Amino acid sequence: MKVVLFGAGEIGRRILEKSTYDVMAVIDNNPEIQGTQIYGKPVIELDQYKNSYCQYKIIISACKTDEIAQQLYMNGIFDFSVAPEIYEDADVARDEKIAHGNWIDYLVELCDKPGMRVLEVGSRNVTGDLYREKFHYASYTGFDYYKGENVDVVGDAHKLSSYFHDEFDLIFSSAVFEHLAMPWRASIEIIKLLKKGGYVFIETHYSFSSHERPWHFFQFSENALDVLFPNKFGMQCIKKGCSNLIEGKFSIDASEYLQGQRVSGLYCHSEYLGQKVNVVNEDELDWSHVSLEDIRKGTEYPKCKYSGE
Repeated sequence: MKVVLFGAGEIGRRILEKSTYDVMAVIDNNPEIQGTQIYGKPVIELDQYKNSYCQYKIIISACKTDEIAQQLYMNGIFDFSVAPEIYEDADVARDEKIAHGNWIDYLVELCDKPGMRVLEVGSRNVTGDLYREKFHYASYTGFDYYKGENVDVVGDAHKLSSYFHDEFDLIFSSAVFEHLAMPWRASIEIIKLLKKGGYVFIETHYSFSSHERPWHFFQFSENALDVLFPNKFGMQCIKKGCSNLIEGKFSIDASEYLQGQRVSGLYCHSEYLGQKVNVVNEDELDWSHVSLEDIRKGTEYPKCKYSGE
């Protein structure tokens, strides 16, 4: 799509570097750079856009989105949108293969094979998505807290292993972990039921509206899910990430200093795919045996910018 960016600063330059769009020109309010070029694209003023480039949609590529939007409205320009890069966080992992809407096909490719056993935790038909129908060769079992359509076994995920005698090649769960009162216990139960070489996939929410209260307990980053399935318990992270970027902004009900401020790094969903690479004795599957060194994977909490160092 051919577009014109509004904003020649850091975000605009990042978009040009990525070649996200077919950019025809870049609008900027700074007269000192108007008439120059960045990445071979002319930097123009708004009047020049109206005269020569108005056939192209504007993508706002600067942080002052409200001010720019107001400027466009006052000039009779209504066909514009905000670049998602404004709200992205480069430190947040993303993996399209396991992103929301994609992960089920990836799991089917991985585990829908004759002789394989698949367990879905939280299988009751609530949204209309019946993943049982996706598995044509593997044996599928649906587990849920309540009886209902698509449920084979009813029980509590915090005691998951007590309901089964055989292990599974894949255990997956979508939109459940945020509703578990003790997800660290559920993760151990899942690990107990996995075959060596078996996979676990969890999709839950990172930044999402409060729902199904009072049983909405947690929001998880992709790193939080990784922590729930540590190497100490025989697990290895294969993929993790977040998906479905949210455009966030503080409301007028927020503290005065926050009102209207942009909030970046909000993603609706977080995903984790792990594999059981080692079998750990059940008496060792105990969080009291896990130290910070076992889960931090060479990372550490960022040092304070204002510590005086």
